[in-house]
Amino acid sequence: MDVAKRWGGASYFRAEYCPNPLSTLMKLKRDGYCVVHLTMYGLPVDEVIDGIRRRCGKLVVVVGAEKVPREYYEVADYNVAIGNQPHSEVAALALFLDRLWRGAELSLCFPDAKIRIEPQSRGKKVVEIG
Repeated sequence: MDVAKRWGGASYFRAEYCPNPLSTLMKLKRDGYCVVHLTMYGLPVDEVIDGIRRRCGKLVVVVGAEKVPREYYEVADYNVAIGNQPHSEVAALALFLDRLWRGAELSLCFPDAKIRIEPQSRGKKVVEIG
């Protein structure tokens, strides 16, 4: 979470290891989270993304891989396909978030950020904030 502390967004994003992920998902559902499972067997993202935006205030995204147990499909509020061919799980997450935020994440700067990138045609410039 050091990345979220430096770049901002710690209150919007979290990643953690869960020894019993199915139990964690059930608890999150009880706490009002919407479970979105990215799988190539789900409904096309463009068909369900508006419903997800309308219905889901808080969401947890499950990124499927090979041989996901049936229970994950059942606990999910949405089983969402980012294409129906094998693909990278990281790419699926990036495409889902891009559709969810309508591309706004590309210019996002969290208010609690301590650093940001200043765009350059060559080289790199990292600016410390406050």
